[in-house]
Amino acid sequence: MPAQSFFEPRQVVQKTTEQVLAIIKNAKSYSSSAPERFNAEITPILENVIDFDDFARSVMGVYASGKLYKALTSDADKTAFRERTQRFSATFKESLINTYASSMLNFNGESVATLPLQKGDDLSDGMATVIQHIFNEVDKPYVVQYSMRRNKDGDWKVRNLIIEGINIGLTYRSQFATATEKYQGDIDKVIDNWRIDQVNADTSKTEAFAPEAER
Repeated sequence: MPAQSFFEPRQVVQKTTEQVLAIIKNAKSYSSSAPERFNAEITPILENVIDFDDFARSVMGVYASGKLYKALTSDADKTAFRERTQRFSATFKESLINTYASSMLNFNGESVATLPLQKGDDLSDGMATVIQHIFNEVDKPYVVQYSMRRNKDGDWKVRNLIIEGINIGLTYRSQFATATEKYQGDIDKVIDNWRIDQVNADTSKTEAFAPEAER
């Protein structure tokens, strides 16, 4: 994919969607025997458009905040803070890609339309919302909103999704907060058990990622 700096946010979403749908079409023939191949093919595409680090920090909330980092007094604590956020970012990226990949293999959409940006949208603040309609066998389209932000290199990155009214970022953040209570504030345990704890929550997110005709 060419450097994103040449694209507006709508173009980034549209081109990424075209790439993903092409991979899905080909994956139907091999996904049952080699599911890891689909993950491997789709991962670099998602890495190119999703700001996983920013997304993960948002999910961690106060535990990855600059305010908390500045309040730390020792170099050891600051190093542990950075390592912890980096470790969760890697774990979060893997779990999000796995959920997305497994759900998209069941995609049965007839067509996807990426809507033009609304008149008056001001991209100068580096923020944008791109809306996409996924059409199935029902009349009403399935609506996906991409919350995007332009990074320091001028590239537009996805940092959150709202799927049929379900805010994916807030859903994950709520799950992180619940896990923090479960492990009595031990963030390392939250990260260590994130993949396992996601198993029980993946059903609802999988349904959100991949609309079915009857929904």
